Amino acid sequence: MPKPNRHSRAFTVIEALAAGTILAMAALIVGPSVSGALVGLEDARDLQRAAQLLDETLTRIDLIGPERVSREGPLTGQFEAPDDRFTWQAQIEPTVPGDLYQVTVRVSWTGPRGRHTAAAQTLLNDTPGSHNETLEWRNL
Repeated sequence: MPKPNRHSRAFTVIEALAAGTILAMAALIVGPSVSGALVGLEDARDLQRAAQLLDETLTRIDLIGPERVSREGPLTGQFEAPDDRFTWQAQIEPTVPGDLYQVTVRVSWTGPRGRHTAAAQTLLNDTPGSHNETLEWRNL
């Protein structure tokens, strides 16, 4: 069996530099992709939370009654912590004829890619006397 010489046992400096260069180039390519994926994940979580807040706000309006909310408010607000970077705005319009109201709610927030808004629109029935008049927005 031939005896290995001292050059065949280890990487040469050139081989080590080439491997380092390839590793650095891979990091440059993969790094922004991972960063973009993390920002996209945060955006998706924000959008999911905004959808939940939209649903909660529409439910409150439905429980109190759209006519009363349009008369007494509130029609805008900011959510409590940990959702305090989200704000909301409601627009309530009566439809003709009947007791239907067109309700549009927008939730806005600032995320890693700037300002975002999600909106939902529905029709809610508000027959006189059909809602509990003792319900308060802040207690729901």
